[in-house]
Amino acid sequence: MLETVLEKPLQSQLAMRSQAEKAFRQMFENTCQAIEQLDGTKFVEQPWHRDSNGLWVAGSSSDNTDDTIYIDRALHNGNVFEKAGINYVSLEGTLPPGMTLQKSGALSTAEADHTTSSEGTPFFATGASFVIHPQNPMAPTVHANYRYFQVKGGNQPSYWWFGGGADLTPAYLFEEDAAHFHRVHKEACDRHNPSYYLRFKQACDEYFYIPHRGESRGIGGIFFDHLKEGSFEELLAFVTDCTEAFIPAYLPLVERRKDMPFSEENKQWQRIVRGRYVEFILTSDRGIRFGLASGMVNQQSIFNCMPALASWEYDDQPAPGSPEAMLREVLKSARGWA
Repeated sequence: MLETVLEKPLQSQLAMRSQAEKAFRQMFENTCQAIEQLDGTKFVEQPWHRDSNGLWVAGSSSDNTDDTIYIDRALHNGNVFEKAGINYVSLEGTLPPGMTLQKSGALSTAEADHTTSSEGTPFFATGASFVIHPQNPMAPTVHANYRYFQVKGGNQPSYWWFGGGADLTPAYLFEEDAAHFHRVHKEACDRHNPSYYLRFKQACDEYFYIPHRGESRGIGGIFFDHLKEGSFEELLAFVTDCTEAFIPAYLPLVERRKDMPFSEENKQWQRIVRGRYVEFILTSDRGIRFGLASGMVNQQSIFNCMPALASWEYDDQPAPGSPEAMLREVLKSARGWA
């Protein structure tokens, strides 16, 4: 595969980059539009650019010397969603001298690291990221992120791959919701490779796990990284199908749960579950570490994905036999849903 990529002319590599940008920007715009329609509230948008020192500065570049497209969108205290943090990025950067992809926290391989340089490694990356926290504790939080990465060698990228996935984090478990979310993603996977869903579900279960708690962050979904098995066109078609599956996999669940009655005790449990979400981001999320180390992620985007309110209680064990206890038990071990 590496030899095949190196043989492709520069124009083909630029076309690969452009096609990936288009797919993720389309997901970004379509998802924002669907959320605004359901909520009745508009996102607030904040573009960013990097100054001559490489520091993130609010606003678009005025001198057109920075080709970076970096857009954060935020929705706070909407009618349906308490907080939604959404991001689109397309940028070129350089890994710091001596830093390999693995050391930076990226899920990668020794083969990819052979393309890095002790003097700093140029790269291109594009992707879209979504973290959505509903108001109603009966509606689940969701995360999705899809990305494309090129390591540049000389005049041509020398290595490329896709990564991403989507996973569900309910505060109250409705098995039909979990089954729906997984089924829609399984259908997207099955259209391309019958082995994808089980592989990527297992990877999701393994990755979104909180070791110090001995439990999963949520009830999973799909997750993959360093995906380069097959042609670029085949993999782009698969990833595009995954991006298009996100809205029908998630928004019907919110429609179903957003008007259910709930108590302050239910809301407090939602905040405790959100606390676990924060713990994972701060202690276990390798993507965040890579984004900060490489300069790909602006720190404001990290806080944009955090819940507006989270809570921690000492020895937060739910009452035996309660819905909260049932969720906690499910999170102790992965199970099948689709």
